Amino acid sequence: MIEAEIHITGVVQGVGFRPFVYRFAKKLGLKGYVLNLGDAGVRISVQGNRSKIQKLAQEIKNNPPSISRIESFQLEWVKSKERYTDFEIIKSSEKKTPSAIPEIPPDIAICPQCVSDLTDPNSRWRSYPFTSCAACGPRYSTIEDLPYDRPNTTMREFPLCNTCNKGYTNPMDRRYHAQTTACEKCGPRYTLTSLIDGKTSKTNLIERTMKILDKGLIVAIQGISGTHLVTKTSTPKPIEKLRERKKRYQRPFAIMIRDLETLQRICDVSIHEAQLLRSWKRPIVLIRLKEDYDVLRTINVIPIESLNLIAPELNTIGVMLPYSPMHYLMFQNSDEPAFVMTSANPTSIPMYIDPERIKSELKNIADYVLTHNRQIHQRVDDSVLKFVTKEQPVFIRRARGYVPEPILLSKEWDGFSLLSVGPEEKATGAVLKAGAIYSTQHIGDTDKIESLKFLEASLNNLMNILGVSKIEGIACDLHPQFLSSEFASDFSKHHRVPLYKVQHHHAHLASIIVDHRLDINTNITCITADGYGYGSDGSAWGGEVLVGGLKDFKKYGNVDQVIYPGGDLSARYPIRPFIGLLANNMDAEKIHELTHKVKVAPNQESSVDVIQLLQKVISKRINSISSSSVGRYLDAVALALGICSENTYDGECPMKLEAAAKESDLRLGPAFKNGGKTLDIRTMFQEIIEKKQEGSAIENLAYSAQKTIGEGLAQIAINASEENDTEYIGFSGGVALNRIITSTIIQIVEENGYKPLIHKRVPPGDGGISIGQIAVAAARHVCP
Repeated sequence: MIEAEIHITGVVQGVGFRPFVYRFAKKLGLKGYVLNLGDAGVRISVQGNRSKIQKLAQEIKNNPPSISRIESFQLEWVKSKERYTDFEIIKSSEKKTPSAIPEIPPDIAICPQCVSDLTDPNSRWRSYPFTSCAACGPRYSTIEDLPYDRPNTTMREFPLCNTCNKGYTNPMDRRYHAQTTACEKCGPRYTLTSLIDGKTSKTNLIERTMKILDKGLIVAIQGISGTHLVTKTSTPKPIEKLRERKKRYQRPFAIMIRDLETLQRICDVSIHEAQLLRSWKRPIVLIRLKEDYDVLRTINVIPIESLNLIAPELNTIGVMLPYSPMHYLMFQNSDEPAFVMTSANPTSIPMYIDPERIKSELKNIADYVLTHNRQIHQRVDDSVLKFVTKEQPVFIRRARGYVPEPILLSKEWDGFSLLSVGPEEKATGAVLKAGAIYSTQHIGDTDKIESLKFLEASLNNLMNILGVSKIEGIACDLHPQFLSSEFASDFSKHHRVPLYKVQHHHAHLASIIVDHRLDINTNITCITADGYGYGSDGSAWGGEVLVGGLKDFKKYGNVDQVIYPGGDLSARYPIRPFIGLLANNMDAEKIHELTHKVKVAPNQESSVDVIQLLQKVISKRINSISSSSVGRYLDAVALALGICSENTYDGECPMKLEAAAKESDLRLGPAFKNGGKTLDIRTMFQEIIEKKQEGSAIENLAYSAQKTIGEGLAQIAINASEENDTEYIGFSGGVALNRIITSTIIQIVEENGYKPLIHKRVPPGDGGISIGQIAVAAARHVCP
């Protein structure tokens, strides 16, 4: 008799791993046990024939459950201490290990077997909107502590009925130890409430809800980890109504589409996009619409009028496939090709998840609300990704399906724990434990107290689950006026731990080092381009080429600093950066002729007099900002080409500029100054205006203007790498979401023999800042 101890870490809890091991071990006639090790993975103790134990090990490594991920696999042959009489699954260990790197399972889309149960007339789970099994269903949104067992989740409020308990305790059943399993008799239930007359319904809810949506009304539907505002898409009027009520006139909505075949009738879907859409993570993916609108009108899956309302003036649409039992039941009870599914929250306010608050806060937006009585412990938005190359998606928002998957920073840094709080916009927080970084889900803008409290609660939740009781430092943005920076400062003083202030773009650079798991001592060149970041010199950065590593950095080059009038107003109204770029080269009358009447402030349109006033503001540097922002430059280009005149949502002008672009042979050369270290965007902008006046096509100018920015930044980065002997050139910041600029940089970097780095697991935008901050803080903590 031979015995082996097997220790496995990774995503191995809450994914049906123990039943999988049990069934195969029983099949081989092996004896022993398998158990969850609290926060440290799974342990298997097994006795039997050596070849059969090796066969078990190979099966675990080669064919584990599809949603699991093995990070480490250790097998040790040991001397038998006792004789096992059977193979069993034993009770999970409650012990938490300081050096463990637990992998907390994210929420998982419904599996095909559970989908079949929804329509099987003989199934106990037929039409039950909360069905799940060991391989699917809510996880992170319900988990309060580890190990992942029912008493440590919000499902403890729903004791299993006798029939469900039989499956839960039968290792051969796919619902064995499925912590969220339940049925109509013992599980959570929905309630439909009219916000028109206050009446409630508890029967035939899905059929009723679909009839309500079919009438063109708006329903707020509480789901696995949050709440969506939902309308039908087969007619445009409900979408118009939702935009009017939500006061969201331009920001694109996401849709949930019936299936991939329906999507392929309105969008050009690549193989890689289809794979991501179908994955168990089920994110929202930005997919390019078919260009031939006449074909769309003929097919009429979703009317053109509806598509134009869903994603105004864009050539992509945010799409997801059904991922919960409720979603499948919605389509089973409706002929709709798709539903608008947008988060049920105002800007900068966390998504509503409490049934009473959903009803009270959405009474002026939704006509009905469909809420349930299962507590959502952690609200988690839908993840959003976009392909910036044919094969590589990047995160716009990292949340459901991905959080809280850790990223290993360094096993050398396993003796301390840190926190980071991110920037102010699109924020996440992060916890460092045992050398691994755990990012929170997408928090949003932390300029409101409610969002800041959400950030704090999410960090506390991660610390509790991870068993982190002592924090030895906290990191924040260098900007002194961010609420998150104030929170970090207060935390530092209260707990008497170091406060690490990290420059915004240094955090971007660090985040891409972490993303690619480079050695912690690696220096890289990194292009950082976005709308705004508080620079180490006190100016506004947004187009820098940096050289450095985790601990420190230096600025090698940048986009030329331009003075923009009005500070924060310049981020909303492109006329302001437009004037800044041309302040010394064009008079007010000519600028007004080029831009016509556009907004310069909430209740003010441009005129010759207003433009002259703003030019004086620039010349005297009163209430103005000096910035190297690529984002503001793209805003001005969008206005110059007549594409967009106001950012009613973050990134609107650059997104519409990218959508308008068509590849052509039109060339606009990048211009440089300061010995090739500064990109001369004033000269480049002047050339764009001249080409437009000469009659160049708008779509060709839009493409060339963006490509030229990529060419210029890439050339500066190559010069930086040559001078500083770095082999990697990274690209981070919100502008790294731009396909044209990103693909241009990758091509030029590769042609010059360097290794390009674009983001994979960490958002390139501000959602990745907390990860960069905590990496910088760790480096400084080890070597002050």
